[in-house]
Amino acid sequence: MKLILVFILFLLNLLYIPLNRQVAKFSFKTRFDGLIPLIPWTVWIYAGYYLLFPISIIALWSSPWILPLLATQVLATSLATLIWRLFPNGVVRPSLENYLNHHGYRLLNLIYRHDRDCNGLPSGHVLHSFIACFYLAQQFPEIWPLFYGILFAISFSTLTTRQHYFLDMVTTLSFTPILIEFARHLL
Repeated sequence: MKLILVFILFLLNLLYIPLNRQVAKFSFKTRFDGLIPLIPWTVWIYAGYYLLFPISIIALWSSPWILPLLATQVLATSLATLIWRLFPNGVVRPSLENYLNHHGYRLLNLIYRHDRDCNGLPSGHVLHSFIACFYLAQQFPEIWPLFYGILFAISFSTLTTRQHYFLDMVTTLSFTPILIEFARHLL
């Protein structure tokens, strides 16, 4: 069952690529977003998501939390995919001309070139990180603050790298607990 869910999750995540190539028709930018500075070095925190996602699966593989983790990730990714397809929304990214010598510029520039400006809400980074951190905290309750610190660092890095708007982050943080509970009840 675990391998089937991992395979389904892998296939669902592949859909991100064509969905990200859509033209964004909606934007959830607020005035508050204009107050958030671009901080190029936070791209390293943002990129930490790409390690957190597989590490959570590996760390929980033999635990009782693996099926809830995978089921929640499949449900959440399915819902995000549907939202991105029906309501393609995105983020207008700033020029990086003034940041050429800043730490993180090259990685941020690489991300801007390959990750188009669609799929803003929900934030996949926030969604998957929340789910991963929630179940890691269940398995390792003695270090739960570490996992929630990681979640909030990744969440805020989506703003300081200009990959998401504030409403993308807050909305995703707000509805992810509902998805977690729903997936747990399905199991």
